Amino acid sequence: MVSHNRLIRPVMSRVFSTITGIAVVPLIMGSLISAAPETYPIEFLPLASRACAVVSPDQKFLVSAYVESATLSKVNHLQDAHRIPLNLSGRDKVTRLCFFKTLNQTKATTNDWVESFLETSPENLHALDNGKIIACRFEKWISRVGDKVLPLSLLYVSFQQKIPPTGTPLVNAQNKIIGIILQPAGGAAAYAIPAQAIHRVQNDIIAHHKLVRGWVGISLSTESNTPRITRIWPESPAQRANLRVDDILLRAGDYTTDHYPEAVNALFYTVPGKSTTIEVLRDGKRIPCKLTPVAQKP
Repeated sequence: MVSHNRLIRPVMSRVFSTITGIAVVPLIMGSLISAAPETYPIEFLPLASRACAVVSPDQKFLVSAYVESATLSKVNHLQDAHRIPLNLSGRDKVTRLCFFKTLNQTKATTNDWVESFLETSPENLHALDNGKIIACRFEKWISRVGDKVLPLSLLYVSFQQKIPPTGTPLVNAQNKIIGIILQPAGGAAAYAIPAQAIHRVQNDIIAHHKLVRGWVGISLSTESNTPRITRIWPESPAQRANLRVDDILLRAGDYTTDHYPEAVNALFYTVPGKSTTIEVLRDGKRIPCKLTPVAQKP
């Protein structure tokens, strides 16, 4: 038995031990040009690892991902032959998401992001890497690696050629960004962070300087794949919504929760103070209710 709020940190550290951060870099905006998404080269030190960055959903930052195990010491924006240092202004311990201030004025395109990517069937996409268009394909969602459940589901994307760098945007047929590459998944495939996670984490970092998880006050059974409620915490949103022990979680917000890993993913997207619909199965009946998550308890 485990509270969904207690799962995130150990799973992230054990499963993605090489993932050190998702970096979001503020842009001092120049004129905005309506064009396809462009990528911007970023260098992470001390290993001098290269990545791509792309203008974030709110058009005020660059977003990329840091995937090395070494402690991040410095970040440079590579512009022409120059290395422009970026100053760290915020970092989240759970998702490792970081903010960096840029010291130069950067002209960037206006990017169009989907609000969420919820496809379940394979879909052809393309990655944009420094002006090159690279064909790829969304294959499936990954919610666990081995026996470890991920704190949020990732896209599994296949390529027929070399995988582009971390942070490279993935674009659909309408030229909308649906996610960014996180890291190789083995073979000619990569894991990618979906757009809805970029929206979710970015909004909290900007507002609170950290990710604030939504807490509903339930614990779910880890002994089976069924998301069965094993505990209702006192004075919690779940208790006030009359949820009960042994209820089966069917839906949370926009996400169905047929299995335990899907429930973990759905609860990642709950936002403190924002009402969400929860649906449970009780005595063979589907019972919807509304509750308002609160900030995750320590």
